[in-house]
Amino acid sequence: MANDPARDLYDPPKVGSEYEEDKFSEINPGELFRLVASNDAKIYRKSSDNFAFDIKEQLEIQFDSNEKVYVKS
Repeated sequence: MANDPARDLYDPPKVGSEYEEDKFSEINPGELFRLVASNDAKIYRKSSDNFAFDIKEQLEIQFDSNEKVYVKS
């Protein structure tokens, strides 16, 4: 029996992730990030060494410099 690509149901696993894990202190001001590696998570923009701006709620929030954040690549 020949392989029929139209009926092939194999879905190979994805390689890697579209998010890179960083520390808050390692990203540049103005860079967008999330606290969870998900497209549904809130988006923040780093504004200074310890603060970031919540894009949706229009609030500035203080972060610990060692906090894990996820940057979409």
